[in-house]
Amino acid sequence: MDKFSVLIPSYKEKERVFNLVKTILNDKLSKHIDKIIIVSPDKDLILPKSKKILLIRERKRRGKYFAIRLGLKEIKTKIVVMLSSDIRIRKNFLKYLITHFKNPKIGMVVGRPIADKNSRIYRFSKIIWDLHHLLCLKEPKGTEICAFRKIFNYFPKISADEVFIEYKIRKAGFKILYEPKAYGYTKTPYSLKHFFSQRKRSFSGHLQLKKDYNFITSSMKPLLILKSLLSLILKTKSIKVFFDLLILTFIELLARVSAIIEVFSNKYEIIWRRY
Repeated sequence: MDKFSVLIPSYKEKERVFNLVKTILNDKLSKHIDKIIIVSPDKDLILPKSKKILLIRERKRRGKYFAIRLGLKEIKTKIVVMLSSDIRIRKNFLKYLITHFKNPKIGMVVGRPIADKNSRIYRFSKIIWDLHHLLCLKEPKGTEICAFRKIFNYFPKISADEVFIEYKIRKAGFKILYEPKAYGYTKTPYSLKHFFSQRKRSFSGHLQLKKDYNFITSSMKPLLILKSLLSLILKTKSIKVFFDLLILTFIELLARVSAIIEVFSNKYEIIWRRY
């Protein structure tokens, strides 16, 4: 097996990124890792001790896109595993991502983020990620857990970072594979304000890709969204989930309208805020 690299852009996730790196180092495929690159502006960040770890400290926070740009400059391997720093990944997850690249037609493998039970609005995030799972079963899209062929070196100023990678991979003629066995638990927003901001920012990034690159990912396709919604309703058969879905639909519509206004007035955020 060829060497591969791991890239983790991080901001204010001291405990989670430590545990994430520890999980990666304990993975059965860790011997094939060339470097684990963490890019962060956090001065108090502590990491496990390993010669494989390269910490790039940013002088100031400039956004995830810039962190990815810095990390890619240090990567010499053909395959990159990229993870969000707030992910609690399953044990020995790397094999579910890396082994698929034996097929030369595969350019990207995406895993399954699952909502973590760390806040009172967990149920809304759970629905979002359950829908994301059903959507990826139909048409995979870039997400917080992914591995890809390093076919580009420069990363633009864009907020939909994983979806931009999806765009580059598809444009190059490669296939994208969804691997739900490569799952991890992603942090849930602590408040409705944070949740709304997260949904708005996500859609803003997708709109930016459509506007600047004429690329539409699966979560921008109404028919696929409708099919995923129907699949979720039929699967759960729960009145409570149905009412939560109605509330979530209202929040999502408001977030998307707000995103449309901001994107087309060039006032959208590239650097997301913490709440």
